[in-house]
Amino acid sequence: MEAGGGRVLFAFVRFWSRRWTGADPDRGRDVMVLEAITALAGRGGGAAPSVNDVARELGLDQSGASRLITRAERLGLLRREAPRGVGAASAVRVTAGGEALLADAHAWQDDVLRRLTAGWQEEDVRTLVTLMGRLVDAQGAAP
Repeated sequence: MEAGGGRVLFAFVRFWSRRWTGADPDRGRDVMVLEAITALAGRGGGAAPSVNDVARELGLDQSGASRLITRAERLGLLRREAPRGVGAASAVRVTAGGEALLADAHAWQDDVLRRLTAGWQEEDVRTLVTLMGRLVDAQGAAP
């Protein structure tokens, strides 16, 4: 690996983690929760994740994830489902309103990538996206 590569990665992450939420930082947290629920449901074959699953996915404690979920639920972005059995946890699912917010967020993300790579060769953009995908996959496999 090239020396300083990690610093480049984290400089990129720091820059965008402070900007992608726009004027409303809570909206960014809403998207983060919806992304986590969607990813967990995708990996779980469509099964709705629990609050604890979302907490683990986001690297938060259960109470922090619960506060984020409560806000998103109040805004109609997700809904809680009753436990399916004794001792089971309630599950959370993204609503149509949450899906619309995610679609807007994804469109914005795609637009940012287009603007950042304007003037790049299409092959270079595809390579970047492929390598970023590999990086995301590797972080999911990391202990």
